[in-house]
Amino acid sequence: MPANPNNNQLPVSRRSVYPHNLREPVETRPSRSLSSSVTTLRTLLSTSAIGPNDVVILVMGKTGSGMSNFINKLTRMQPEDGADQLSSCTKTVCPYECYHNGQRFIFVDTPGFNNEQLPQWTVLTAIAKWLKETYQKSIKLTGVIYTHNLREDGMCAVDEQSFQSLCRLCGNEAADRVRLVTTMWDDVDESEAVEVEGKLKRTHWQSFIQAGAQPQRFDNTSKSAWNIVESLGITTKTLLLQKELVDMGKALEDTTAGRRLRQGKPVTICGRVKQLFGG
Repeated sequence: MPANPNNNQLPVSRRSVYPHNLREPVETRPSRSLSSSVTTLRTLLSTSAIGPNDVVILVMGKTGSGMSNFINKLTRMQPEDGADQLSSCTKTVCPYECYHNGQRFIFVDTPGFNNEQLPQWTVLTAIAKWLKETYQKSIKLTGVIYTHNLREDGMCAVDEQSFQSLCRLCGNEAADRVRLVTTMWDDVDESEAVEVEGKLKRTHWQSFIQAGAQPQRFDNTSKSAWNIVESLGITTKTLLLQKELVDMGKALEDTTAGRRLRQGKPVTICGRVKQLFGG
């Protein structure tokens, strides 16, 4: 486990957002050794930089659910300037590298399916392209982290569509590689948070949990983030979307995730007033 940050820890420069398929660097980042077991941080600019021995973890969720913050806690990178829990800083698939206890980890940040600047089909296309490219290189995911903001005490249409996209992208056979991570435990009354968590487990998440997905709590610390990651172990699996795109040669619109998203009606962003005013 990484040690807690201290005053002598070297700062890490702010990360950049970039297209995942660029083959040339768009930013030079120094590699810094931190006074913990997390070291040598830098962005990855192409799938060619990822190898079969890397632990690769996809991070998904709704915009504002804490995806980028979760990765920041793992890598000790500072948040982007002006970033908050209601803004979307990730506009494309962004892999980040770090070393933890000698193992190379690749954490893949993704746009939320309710990204105000990107259509949902564009988000799915970007994720699908990245997953297809890595699978064609014989690289399988160790896991998928799905974040859910506990400040939203219910599942609105956007939440449900985001979660269903996760289920259809992964498939039941890879459900055991999924961690359903509730966030904002440090920002919500504990009794209320436990109630929301219990409701999710009993209703919307129940069938996917029965298939093998595991709910986890993230308390906004590096230790908590690494505990969740380490619960995945080193087992790898192929996601349903990867099998459909590569092994079965399907077009994205013909996959389980693609068909459902194409058939789905446009949804509106809910919970905005509740998030802004705490109601």
